[in-house]
Amino acid sequence: MLALAFAIAWMLQLQNIGDESIIMVFLLGVLFTAVLTGSRAWSIGIAVCSVLAFGYFFAEPQYSLTVLNSADLVRMVLFLITAVTAGTITLRMQAARQAATQSAETARTVYEIVSGFLSISGRENVARAAESMLHDKLGLNCSVLLGKDAAADPSAHAYEIREEDDRLGVLAVFGPAPDTRQSLIIRTTATQLAIALEREKLVSEREKIRLAMENEQHRSMFLQSVAHDLRSPLTALSGAGSLLSENYDALSDSERRKLAADISDEITWLNDLVENILNMTRISENKLVIQKQDEVIDDVIEEAAKHTRHLMSTHQFKVFLPDEVVTAKMDGKLIVQVVINLLENAARHTPEGGIISLETHADRDTVYVTVRDQGEGIAKEVKEHLFEPFVTQDSSTIPDAHHGIGLGLAICRSIVTAHGGTIEAKDNTPRGTAVTFTLPRSS
Repeated sequence: MLALAFAIAWMLQLQNIGDESIIMVFLLGVLFTAVLTGSRAWSIGIAVCSVLAFGYFFAEPQYSLTVLNSADLVRMVLFLITAVTAGTITLRMQAARQAATQSAETARTVYEIVSGFLSISGRENVARAAESMLHDKLGLNCSVLLGKDAAADPSAHAYEIREEDDRLGVLAVFGPAPDTRQSLIIRTTATQLAIALEREKLVSEREKIRLAMENEQHRSMFLQSVAHDLRSPLTALSGAGSLLSENYDALSDSERRKLAADISDEITWLNDLVENILNMTRISENKLVIQKQDEVIDDVIEEAAKHTRHLMSTHQFKVFLPDEVVTAKMDGKLIVQVVINLLENAARHTPEGGIISLETHADRDTVYVTVRDQGEGIAKEVKEHLFEPFVTQDSSTIPDAHHGIGLGLAICRSIVTAHGGTIEAKDNTPRGTAVTFTLPRSS
């Protein structure tokens, strides 16, 4: 830079340009040196060399360090002061710019780390994310150890993860000691990690409270529904029994048979209700035992139809079976219960005289069982939750219909799923509902 300034100054002198312009060329050389080197020592060194070069080559007498003209001496002193001052200011401005750039980069990195924690859930996922972000952003090899008693390796640089007075773990950084910027980002990461872990703790506690409230609500609904559903058949049984015992001789034989049939129907319904309650209890406690063996689907359908014959007496009941013998690995008793639940549900929602069909067919790998009814169809508000516990449809349009406690379809889904099958409900054509479940076919 000094050589370049000297060359330009020499050309200016050849053009008879004044010493003031030559001094400015050397001043620019000092400023460029300060910018390019970022060193105060180099700037002062170039300033002193520029003064000496000006005094030796350009001030009168030339080629001598003796200065006879007082104006040149003042010019050289002012140049030296100006050059040193300008170089110092330039260096400070450059340092301030670098500091601002570094601060902006640090702020951006911190923002990216803070934002990265927002979309992550789970304690272990949060910890692994912190390790990954510090490695990606700073190139640091670190490890997050969770727990109040977690201790880092003695050779690592440890940063505690704390939330107020609670110690949540430690962030261990391996390798050389982090510099000031890295330490700032690591501490920020540890703070955000503590906030994320505390957030996960609150979410977990809130989820436990929600589940407890749901369980309590389900328990309350279950007890209310059981009490409601038991009241009707028990009242009917009590009334029919009292009528038989008090007026037995006065009743005709057909009337006595009718009362006995009513009692039998109510007892059968009560038995099915108790069976569903027991099955749901076993399912919720993971105690439902499934004993699979090859069963002929025709036998299962026939058994279910036999148990629901009394329900179908007021409907047109049609059964369609496959032409060939079809077998599937299943717990026959449980699958019979599934078909019974679907048929009872169809009978409950189909007006008297309506058609209820039970259809079975199979392809190479799957057995399909479909129950169709001619009821009012699936209400929109329960369509997506039809197979969840305690979901019922309004049956007020069907005379003497039992409301049910909403366990039948939920039990069907649990049993079918346990067999490796699926179950779904669709609108029937032209009206009503078609519920189809599948089972894997025996090879």
